Amino acid sequence: MAQKQATFQDLQRQLDEILDRLQAPDIQVDEAVKLYEQGLAVADRLEAHLKQAENRITELKLRAQPDAA
Repeated sequence: MAQKQATFQDLQRQLDEILDRLQAPDIQVDEAVKLYEQGLAVADRLEAHLKQAENRITELKLRAQPDAA
């Protein structure tokens, strides 16, 4: 069965959780590095979602414009 793609909101929650864990006063260095790497990966996925949305909006705007011929 194919895995469902995470929504922007799911990824945002995941990043928020990572940031909360990184701010814990008792976090170990190794765990902090691992969480930082995970945070970067999630941030990349969020950026991809935003780029995809931007491209879709641009496409819709172009379709809505009357032909300039």
